[in-house]
Amino acid sequence: MINTPKSTPHKCNKLVCWLEVFALTFIIWLIMSGRFETKFILFGLASCFLIATLCIRVLIVGGLKTENTYFLLNFNLIRMIPYAFWLFKEIVKSSLHVSRAVINPDMVDASVLWFKADYDNPLARAVLANSITLTPGTITIDIFEDGIYSVNAVTKASRDELLDGTMQHKVAWVFGEEIDYKVLGVEDKDENERGE
Repeated sequence: MINTPKSTPHKCNKLVCWLEVFALTFIIWLIMSGRFETKFILFGLASCFLIATLCIRVLIVGGLKTENTYFLLNFNLIRMIPYAFWLFKEIVKSSLHVSRAVINPDMVDASVLWFKADYDNPLARAVLANSITLTPGTITIDIFEDGIYSVNAVTKASRDELLDGTMQHKVAWVFGEEIDYKVLGVEDKDENERGE
């Protein structure tokens, strides 16, 4: 069963989103240029107007399960910051684990696993896929339309840690979503190679 958001459909106001892109790019332009003469400010305004106008269409995307629309630059920064610290801790921990596996090849137990994490926001799917790939010992192979992820794991510990669903639920928390998370299967690469 798919858990859909219980709130009313969210529609993104294109003008407000355009103004956010314009303001953000202009602030970045001001900081990076460091020039405050009139002609430079006018060039900056014109450039930022053009950038916001050209980019706004790719920054507003439709929901994958609902009729919601999402502005990709709108995410909960207050939730994203603790997630980033947690992810950094997991990257360090996994780096040490994979380093031990390199020294001791008996720890290597490669497998391909499939699980379902059906986010509505496409950015949530991308954040999860990149978080998996950033964590040493796991790499996202593919994401299917129905929210099924295919992941390669190098060791049993990497596989078990990913399959417990912590990362998937933390990403759902960052984006304010409820997901239908479930493990769909694990294929041991060694058994597959022996079968051939």
